[in-house]
Amino acid sequence: MFVQLLVLGVISILPWGALGSSAEEKLLVLTVATEETDGFKRFQRSAQCFNYKVKVLGLGEEWHGEGQKVRLLKTALEQYADNEDQIILFTESYNDVFSAGPTELVKKFRQAKSKVVFAAEAVAYPERRLEPKYPAVIEGKRFLGSGAFIGYAPYLHKLVADWDGADEDSDQLYYTKIFLDPVKREKINITLDHRSRIFQSLHGSEGDVVMKFENGRVRARNIAYDTLPVLVHGNGPTKLLMNYMGNYIPRVWTFETGCVVCDEGLRSLSGFKTDDSYPLVVIGIFIEQPTPFTSEFFKRLVNLQYPKKRIQLYIANHEPHHQRHVEKFLKERSTEYNLVKYIAPEETSNAADARNAGM
Repeated sequence: MFVQLLVLGVISILPWGALGSSAEEKLLVLTVATEETDGFKRFQRSAQCFNYKVKVLGLGEEWHGEGQKVRLLKTALEQYADNEDQIILFTESYNDVFSAGPTELVKKFRQAKSKVVFAAEAVAYPERRLEPKYPAVIEGKRFLGSGAFIGYAPYLHKLVADWDGADEDSDQLYYTKIFLDPVKREKINITLDHRSRIFQSLHGSEGDVVMKFENGRVRARNIAYDTLPVLVHGNGPTKLLMNYMGNYIPRVWTFETGCVVCDEGLRSLSGFKTDDSYPLVVIGIFIEQPTPFTSEFFKRLVNLQYPKKRIQLYIANHEPHHQRHVEKFLKERSTEYNLVKYIAPEETSNAADARNAGM
């Protein structure tokens, strides 16, 4: 019998002397993470799935603000400033997952025929007043997103060379002003990934993106432009959607394999000789909208191989349609558990309050 434990991972970096000469092997991913959060580990897992070479910046530092990313990137690029063959992908780690590998990434970058390619977004941020200054586009998203960009190292070095802002300043505003300056844009040779061939920014594009299941893996597909982005970026208020997609992409759950990561970090409980000696487990169940297979969920809950007298349940049901499912479960099974707390639809205000109350 096993339980899930939280295990922190480490991204291993290969020495450059071991690299070959192909374009993919010249690619380096730089990312910022001051803490090893769940989002960081999700990003790490997706990078390892495709054998990306990743260097993490700022790990262990105190977080001050978005400008910190530019400062860290500026320092990291110093050693690559004269390496014209070096391709650098910069991305945020907490809300990103890779959907495809380095070969496809480098190919699409080269097809863009620019030295630097930024993600494109549906919303001009952080200053909407700059929207009229953006060049018009025939098709695709029009506005720069700073969450992910790729380029040749010397040109990225030029991009951040003039940064002298504070850690609390906006990185996106800094890059936006460079892009909106025609002289600087041409000098650095910057373009945007308007049709999401490389980067998929989710904010403002939630309805454009579906998941494509294929041959034991899952990736995002942009149905508005019929493209298959390499990197999915959960910017703005799309963190829940990113969490949902991250449950599948790239090989977390597939039709062929089922859940690939569910057995990670397991710890044997064979040392507990009696049911009363098992750790007490609290399970929070939040039904926030009409949800298919609710009855099947409760059947699986009953079938968990863990002493029920060492399980407490906190059930917050916001959906009247499912009240009969919950009440049936409570009538048949509630006495088997250590404790059951049920919050009925008429007692719940919103999902956030229900989760806070559960905690």
